[in-house]
Amino acid sequence: MDLHPDVALAPEAGTGTRFWIFPQPPFIPGYEQPDRVWLSILPNQISDGPSDALMYVADPLYSKQPYGMSRLPPFDGMRRPPVRAGPDGHFDSLDPLSRPYLGVHAYACIHRVLDIWQSYLGHRVHWFFDATIPRLEIIPFVEWDNAQAGYGFLELGRSQAGGSPRPYALNFDAIAHEVGHLIIFSEIGVPVGASRESDFFPFSEGFSDCVSLITFLSFDSAIDRLLRRTQGNLLLHNELNRFAETSPETQIRLATNFRRMSEVTRDPHDRALPFVGAVFDTIVELYHRNLVANGSAERRLLHVDLRNLTLDEFDRFRELTVQSFRTKPLFFQLALAKARDDVGRALGTSLMKLDARTLTFNQAARSIVDAADGAVAEALSANFAWREIIY
Repeated sequence: MDLHPDVALAPEAGTGTRFWIFPQPPFIPGYEQPDRVWLSILPNQISDGPSDALMYVADPLYSKQPYGMSRLPPFDGMRRPPVRAGPDGHFDSLDPLSRPYLGVHAYACIHRVLDIWQSYLGHRVHWFFDATIPRLEIIPFVEWDNAQAGYGFLELGRSQAGGSPRPYALNFDAIAHEVGHLIIFSEIGVPVGASRESDFFPFSEGFSDCVSLITFLSFDSAIDRLLRRTQGNLLLHNELNRFAETSPETQIRLATNFRRMSEVTRDPHDRALPFVGAVFDTIVELYHRNLVANGSAERRLLHVDLRNLTLDEFDRFRELTVQSFRTKPLFFQLALAKARDDVGRALGTSLMKLDARTLTFNQAARSIVDAADGAVAEALSANFAWREIIY
């Protein structure tokens, strides 16, 4: 069994800094309480803010205009007081729902994503802007309904959904997606002057969605909730579509789709959907292979067309899955975690062969397949082909 990415990056067992992180926004049922998470950075490497050698929080005291081409860090307006760690050097003694914690939560989420994806990449991420701006500036609250990452910054607005402001600084999905863009820019470059018709932009959106999905699945509590909600049954697509419509797992809702490249528009977010769907299909398929391998599912599961299950077939597999899940839920968690890491590693490794100036979806998908082995490569190749990405 592979080590969890967090373990691989920790300086030594039991060290690091503790934070609260909400895997999903706290207004979502089932996620009202945050997870206590160990980040690989040590307490003595974090200053008030929090801030460190890689990033810092700048929390405006008054309303701030979003950054743009004519406005870049550093923020030079009045700021709220920097947040300090607790007496023990950790940040888990603070109220995670307090206004000062917005910046702390965003800071922790960014480090969490980096901890996971640096393990998949096999090296540290060096910001694409570090020649002129040495550290990432985190703006935890801006008065607008959006979140964005760019040259030297990641800033977070708020949603008005539900009638009250809901800050994106407490939305792990939104933060992880923006960090995904920063990883892409830092690893394969920025396509200066590229046409909006270029494959780079939908690929960046799709890859960033996968960063969010896979990092969400790095929370043990997230895997536990997902499997308990579905009783271990992630069969595509009949039931999961219905599950996705009502579940709080936003990353899963996003990834569950039937789209092929011949069916999408030119909008980058729409064109990203087949890529995200192929990655999610592969995670589910490998999850099933792992269940069969550890004796938790019947071998015939591997020979079923998961996109065209009849209701009778689906009901039969659901009944068998429920019975097995009740008996050995740990095996289901291990099966999903291994699938997650196998796909995450292929995605991360593939970036070494890509260049933003010449990138195409076909090239990117083939690079991901080449970065995998055996059943992982086979599943990725088949799913990218079905989505009309590999041809």
